[in-house]
Amino acid sequence: MEKNERINKLLEETEEVVDPHRQFYRVRFDDNSMDFAFQWMLGAIRNGGGDIGEMFYTAAQIEDYNPDSWASEWPKIAERVEKRAEAAESGSHLVSAREFYQKAACYYRAALTALPPQKPEFLKLYEKSLACFSKAGTMFEPQFEMVRIPFENTYLPGVYIRASKSQNKMKTIIAIGGAETFFIDLYFHIAPSALRRGYNFITVDIPGQGILPLEGQFFRPDTEKPIGAIIDFILNKPEVDQDRIAVYGISGGGYYVPRASAYDKRIKACISNCAVPDIGKIMGEMAIQNQKAVSAGIKMSPFNIRMFQIMAWRHGVSMDNIPGLLEKTRDFVFNPSLITCPVLNICSSGEYLNPASRAMEDYYMKALPNPNKKMIIASFEDGGGTHCLGENTGLLSALLFDWLDEVFA
Repeated sequence: MEKNERINKLLEETEEVVDPHRQFYRVRFDDNSMDFAFQWMLGAIRNGGGDIGEMFYTAAQIEDYNPDSWASEWPKIAERVEKRAEAAESGSHLVSAREFYQKAACYYRAALTALPPQKPEFLKLYEKSLACFSKAGTMFEPQFEMVRIPFENTYLPGVYIRASKSQNKMKTIIAIGGAETFFIDLYFHIAPSALRRGYNFITVDIPGQGILPLEGQFFRPDTEKPIGAIIDFILNKPEVDQDRIAVYGISGGGYYVPRASAYDKRIKACISNCAVPDIGKIMGEMAIQNQKAVSAGIKMSPFNIRMFQIMAWRHGVSMDNIPGLLEKTRDFVFNPSLITCPVLNICSSGEYLNPASRAMEDYYMKALPNPNKKMIIASFEDGGGTHCLGENTGLLSALLFDWLDEVFA
């Protein structure tokens, strides 16, 4: 990779501080974290989550570094696209309608990236996003099944999609997001790729994700329990092959999914992007250091601060106490040696450059007991340098499913 001055500076910062929002090449914004969020949206285009023209027009209206501007502009394009969906639906143009509804769902959700959850617009925009996504789902064949899985004193919202109407038992992949996600993010991340390859697909918000923190359901260490409830749900589906259930986790899901795999042996393959066996330790390299980063010449932007504030809220930490994430996540630890199923660990080059992240990935891979384990470090040159390969969902899907097809052959 040819390293220009901007990239060199960011690579130096990567050596000092873990920041999952670090974007290594400018797409649209000077605010690095805002540019990261934008490139993640661009990665969803391949799976029906937007169009370049709409996205770049909207981005041109957003004031750089301003999280409130970001949160106010995306609903505008979402409303325009939703109206097109309604017009197409009324004319029985269902393919056009579902495509417009899917894009509108993604745009409404985009606003939530930087919108404080205490704002009344937060729940309203979530509900609009969910309504558009649900309408789109009725126009597919098979139709999407919007689910609410009972769990303790609440329900876990998500979507289940059959690979086909075949009566045969089929492979199934459960996709779990990270510390900032909503379940529809995982649909636009890999669902169409899974369905094209003959996998049933389900993604569900676990406590801490989506809007569950609004009812006091924050992140918790024992993720094997909510993920276990998801497995209970799919095992009641006659088309689900119980011997071919894979679980995939992105970002913080690199803890939630391997942790569940360590304790729930119904999981037959575990994929992380990338593994986080000790969230508290990595938070110590991230939330705490970032607050003191001025001395290192690293400054958090208002957009990045807003993202971390929302992350704190999701953990039950006051939004004005970002460093409190370190203490809150201290018990988020699992032992990789307890994972007995085959494992794939995918890591971007940008993340693997950080010494603390690299040491954690190496420890994880070495501790896994099953010889059927593989680590893939995606390169900058292949467009896989940024957190979770969100900018290159095509490459990601090939890496993930080519491995998984062989495991489940």
